[in-house]
Amino acid sequence: MGVTDGKKDRPALRFECTQCGECCWTRGEYAHVYVTQEDMLRMAASAGLETKEFRSLYTVRGDDGWVELDFPGGRCVFLDPVTNLCQFYDVRPTQCRTFPFWPELLRAGRWTAEARRICEGVGQGREVPADEVAERLETQRRADES
Repeated sequence: MGVTDGKKDRPALRFECTQCGECCWTRGEYAHVYVTQEDMLRMAASAGLETKEFRSLYTVRGDDGWVELDFPGGRCVFLDPVTNLCQFYDVRPTQCRTFPFWPELLRAGRWTAEARRICEGVGQGREVPADEVAERLETQRRADES
């Protein structure tokens, strides 16, 4: 089964998170996790905090004006240094939930070389259905616009 863009069948996209934690570290242009208001509300509720307190403790405002998770020492504030796992995985930001299914990491229905370079799970594991790929891309597009 291939990924379909409405014009022709494409090879299936394979992806499986290996829980390596590499996506939770800054790497060149991938140095930010932007947080939407919806993300903050969800994460604050999970932490038992008011949104304002959550924002003060765990986020910074970037030069571009966007709210981002803090990355002290280049590591996401929520990446557990012992287990190397996200402490907020179930309520993680949209950008994290959609990774690596971002428009800039896919070209013509295929993973880019950049996607393969920054994520060892790209091209591995299960075939991701076309509708799931499209849903993640659309979710990220909406978050980018908010």
